[in-house]
Amino acid sequence: MRLARLTQRKQFLAAAAHGRRFRSSSFTVQVRDAAAEEGRDDLRLGLTASRKTGNAVKRNRIRRRLRAAAAKALAGQADRPCDVVVIARPEVLGTAFDKLVADLSVAIERAKPHKPQAERGRTAAKRGKPPSSSVSSA
Repeated sequence: MRLARLTQRKQFLAAAAHGRRFRSSSFTVQVRDAAAEEGRDDLRLGLTASRKTGNAVKRNRIRRRLRAAAAKALAGQADRPCDVVVIARPEVLGTAFDKLVADLSVAIERAKPHKPQAERGRTAAKRGKPPSSSVSSA
């Protein structure tokens, strides 16, 4: 299975600004759900390995490992409309491949979309509780 790719800088920046994060010892994952007006129904993957992770040979090997791990971890979620950005650390090269796959799976599970605020208020009202507000009383 081949995942669609993020190719433009603005797509990476949107995931960083509006996405949810999951941090692992080997990488950081940013997940941004596609807006309804985008009209997409697929998952797009973006990989980042900066020069801090090593020379060009190491960076390419890191990206190949992460691309293969993502294909395995995200196979069942390819129809979820979101952007996934994986920011690599040098530890990717020393981490077992199975652990990379497991960490990516956990990252996607933890970054599931949150319920909209209005829907959360309705479920709280059904239970007889007032909806939670963002203003705290001190």
